[in-house]
Amino acid sequence: MTVADLPPTPLREDAGRFVTIGNAPTAELVRDLSRNRNEPDWMLRHRLRALERLRSDGVPAWAAFLRDVDFEGIVGAEGPPHSPETAKDGSSILPGLGALAESEAAYRSVRRDLESRGVRFSGLGSALASTPNLVKPHFGTAIPMDDHPFAALNGSLWTGGSFVYVPPDVHLEIPLQAEIRADYEKVEPFERNLIVADAGAQITYIEGCTAPVYTPDQLHVSAIEVLALPRSRVRYIALQNFSREVDNLVMKRALVHEGATIEWVDANLGSRRTWKVPRADLLGPGAVAEFVGVALAGRRQHQDVGAEVVHRAPRTRSTIVNRGIVHTGGRATLRSGVHVAPQALGASASVEWSALMLDADSRAETVPTIELDEADAEIVQAGSIRKVSDEMLFYMASRGVTRDEALRMVVLGAADAAMARIPVEYAVEVERLIELELGGGVG
Repeated sequence: MTVADLPPTPLREDAGRFVTIGNAPTAELVRDLSRNRNEPDWMLRHRLRALERLRSDGVPAWAAFLRDVDFEGIVGAEGPPHSPETAKDGSSILPGLGALAESEAAYRSVRRDLESRGVRFSGLGSALASTPNLVKPHFGTAIPMDDHPFAALNGSLWTGGSFVYVPPDVHLEIPLQAEIRADYEKVEPFERNLIVADAGAQITYIEGCTAPVYTPDQLHVSAIEVLALPRSRVRYIALQNFSREVDNLVMKRALVHEGATIEWVDANLGSRRTWKVPRADLLGPGAVAEFVGVALAGRRQHQDVGAEVVHRAPRTRSTIVNRGIVHTGGRATLRSGVHVAPQALGASASVEWSALMLDADSRAETVPTIELDEADAEIVQAGSIRKVSDEMLFYMASRGVTRDEALRMVVLGAADAAMARIPVEYAVEVERLIELELGGGVG
C-alpha cells in the first residue's frame, strides 16, 4: 500500500496559500539530468510528471523565493553517478561509512558483513543503475509527487542520496551513517534517501551534518522515504547544522505496516530557514510511530518543525515530543498533527510540545492539530511556552550556580528528550554545538 492509494489526509496545507513558480526548472533541464545519469525511462517519466505537478500546484507563498533560484546553475552540470564497478574506494557504494574511511580494514570488514547478510547500502543513483528492480517498487511510494510541492521539486531534480535495503529478519547492530562534514565542498542540493526495512528487519540510520556546510545557491530540498514492512523497526536520526545561509526544506515520510515501528529523532541547529515536519502513516494493526525533536533558533533563523501521524489501522500508537529553544531574536514554529481515520479502533496518541525563550526578542509559536474520525481513540496533549526569567537565574545564583552555567543547565535540560535517543558520541557533539550556537551564552 502506498500513500497514493490512500484518501488524502486533512493535515495537508491549504492549496489557496500557494503561488506559481513560473517556467523554471525546465523540461529540457530535467531531460538532460536524467540522460546524463543514464536513468531508465520510468525514472525520466517520474521526473517529468513531478515537474508538471510543480508547475500546476506552485509552492507555498512563504517559499516564493524559489522562483528566483537558478536551478540550471545548481544541477545543470551534474554528470552520471559513479558506478559500483568504477568506484575505487567504495564511497559511492556505501556513502556514510566515511567514519571508517581512514581505516581500510574496518571499512572492508563492515562492508563484507553487510553484503554477506544481503543488506544493500549504496548511493541512490548507483542502486538505480545496478538494482533498478529493487528501487522501482518503493521509489515514490511514501512520498508521491502530489504530496507537496517540495516533493514534486525533489522528484523532478533529485541528484543524490542513499539507498538502504535490509532483508527480512536481519537486525543491524551498528548504525548506518550518512555524514556531511565541514571539509565537503558541497552537499547534494536535491538529496533523496530511500530506506526499506523488510519484514522483521531492524535498522538505525544516522543522517549527520555536524559542522556548518553550504550548498549551491544556499538551497537544500531533500526527501526521505522510509518503508517499514510488518514487524520491522526503523530508527532515523537526523542531526542538522547547515550554515545560516542555507534554506533547508525537508520532506520525511514513513509507511508503517502491521506491528512495525518508525522512530524519528531530529536535532535541528543550523540553516537560515528549516521546514521539516516528518509524517508517519500507520497502515497496519499495532503499528507504532515515535517522534522526538529539538530545534534551536537564533538571530535570523526560523525553525518550522514538528511531526504528523495518521492512524489508519486498529491498535496503532504514536508519540510526539517536540522541543524548541529560541534566543537573540530567533523564531520557532512547533507543529504537531494527529489524525485518526475511520475504523482505526483503539488508536492512541500522546503529544507533548514545549518552547523555551531565552529573551524577549525571540518568538515561539505552536500549531497543534487533532482530527478524529473514529470515536474509539485516546489522544493526550500537553504543552508549554516559558521564558527564562531573571528570577529563575537569581534563584539558581543564590545556590552557587553562575548565570552561564544556569543557562546551560536550562537549555540542555530542554534538549534532553532528544539527546537521550542519540548515540552518546553524537549527543556529546550536539550538546557542544548548542553551546557554540548560543555564542558562549552557556558553558
